[in-house]
Amino acid sequence: MLAINALAIVSVLGCNQGTQQSLTSNIKIALDSSDNQTNTIVTLSGLPQTAILSLQNASLAQEDWTSLLRVTVHQPDSNISNIPPVLGDYKFGKDGIVRFQPMFPFDPGLEYQVVFNPTALPAISTEHQTMSQVTTIISLPELHIEPSTIVSNLFPSGNTIPENQLKFYVEFSAPMSAVDGLDYIQLLDKNGQAVEAPFLPLGLEFWDYNHQRYTVFFDPGRVKQGLLPNDQLGRPLINGEIYTIVISPNWPDASGVPLKEGFRKVFTVVPEDITPLDLETWKLRVPKAGTTQRLVVSFPEPLDRGLLIRGLAIEDTSGNRLNGEVTINNWETRWLFSPSRSWKADSYVLVALSILEDLAGNRIGVPFEIDVFDRIDETTEQEIYRIPFEVR
Repeated sequence: MLAINALAIVSVLGCNQGTQQSLTSNIKIALDSSDNQTNTIVTLSGLPQTAILSLQNASLAQEDWTSLLRVTVHQPDSNISNIPPVLGDYKFGKDGIVRFQPMFPFDPGLEYQVVFNPTALPAISTEHQTMSQVTTIISLPELHIEPSTIVSNLFPSGNTIPENQLKFYVEFSAPMSAVDGLDYIQLLDKNGQAVEAPFLPLGLEFWDYNHQRYTVFFDPGRVKQGLLPNDQLGRPLINGEIYTIVISPNWPDASGVPLKEGFRKVFTVVPEDITPLDLETWKLRVPKAGTTQRLVVSFPEPLDRGLLIRGLAIEDTSGNRLNGEVTINNWETRWLFSPSRSWKADSYVLVALSILEDLAGNRIGVPFEIDVFDRIDETTEQEIYRIPFEVR
């Protein structure tokens, strides 16, 4: 059995010090990691025979066990009676050893205090009363995990963005912790100074399902003209200026380990974009029948990658959606569809959802910079646009 020895601090109570030491000298509190670290338990061994007999003949409730062997997070400056005990199960074996299995695994590197109180033994004898309390500090070795997670992509991937850019995406090579990403992101101007309050301060809300993509929104109150934040502070991005997005290496991944390295991206701001998307400007390169060639859809400007991934699809004339692989490249100006099966000579439809946006939030036929006093019917169902094409 592999045991991790704990540091024992013995308090000697009572009048007969020699008797007390003889009764407690064999008592040992330790961590047992025989199986693996996630199943580490606390063991209490070396009890005198009278204590073993009293436990063999008793049926203790949970609170009785907690009084006998209390495990808490070690807080040196706090009264242990005010610290809630670690939840778990107690068992007493035929070998005379008390075992405590925590409900949740012990945290590596965190110290726990274990107190054995002999006066809580059932059928207390005179011998038990002369035994001293044993207090032990235990801990698992702190795990050292080499940082490996990196920022794999930042979108838009191009080097220019419009003055009224609405958001950007940070993608990671592995899942990240559920933290407010804005604590680890800065927008710097050309002089290396942090831009004042550029982002929407709701950073905990913008993770994707698997915590590998984080969305950062520029504060729309500053982006959209005619609103108070825009009047007071102006837009966070100024046409013609150069900015840098800086991501701190301290951003923790799902294991709490910082990134392997930080990330920086420099880009130039171009004039604002207030033109809605126009399907007439989209160009399709249609594949040949009997092949698995890619259908290529080209846009005159970069589109929002996160929305582009789920905003386009291919259907046949019966309305059935085709299965295949989607690729987005050329700085988010091309959407490519590779079918799972060869194209048939037939009519097809490119389906575009109304959620599609360009970098400035303009949608199909609808500019982002609408009059702020216009009434928008939010109950209107999502529109679907269809572009037919023929495969020959």
